[in-house]
Amino acid sequence: MFFSFRFSIFAPVIMKNTRCTLDRLFDMFRTHGAKTLTMDDIAREFCISKKTLYQKYKNKEELLTEVLEHISNKAIEEVETVRKNHQCPIEIMFVSGTRIDDATSQEKNAFVLQLIKYYPEVFHQHQKSISIKIEEILKQNFERGVELGYYRTDIPTDLFIKFLTTLLFSVDVSPLFEDIKDKKYISTGIKFFYLNAIVTEKGQQRLKELKTKYEELD
Repeated sequence: MFFSFRFSIFAPVIMKNTRCTLDRLFDMFRTHGAKTLTMDDIAREFCISKKTLYQKYKNKEELLTEVLEHISNKAIEEVETVRKNHQCPIEIMFVSGTRIDDATSQEKNAFVLQLIKYYPEVFHQHQKSISIKIEEILKQNFERGVELGYYRTDIPTDLFIKFLTTLLFSVDVSPLFEDIKDKKYISTGIKFFYLNAIVTEKGQQRLKELKTKYEELD
């Protein structure tokens, strides 16, 4: 009842492509909500029987877990691409910012709200999984920054990285940010806060240069 006939024509073909399937499932969940969208709706959309759907996913929790894992992996892959194309670890923090923001986003839409209420275990496992991945990326970024003389060596690295990850996750859910509509402004501020705490004098100079560069681009 939710979906267009146009997409259904191509659904059997798309169902065979895991990435396309998971992309489409994410769009459906984001539009209608984790609870509202039923397995019947999904089977109907992909022109398959519910029995066939349950042969692939034993329950909706398993399906949601795979969809969330796919979406977070896409964001991480994009961050990895940025890392390969830029040498400066400080600049990588700016360029990959939107990808990290996507990965940590908890925007209060029907999907997220229903996920928290009806599938809390799935939600918390997703948070834990993506946090581990992001922390590993940030740790590698820090190590590279130390090698190049941009980052300090006299700080508790793991703790600072956890501070940053926690702040990024809080943007969409903390009441402290409700009056600020520009989420990019908050996210950029968080990254500056983190970088200012870890850079050396050399890193501070590079940070100023990059701040000017990316403010002009905005």
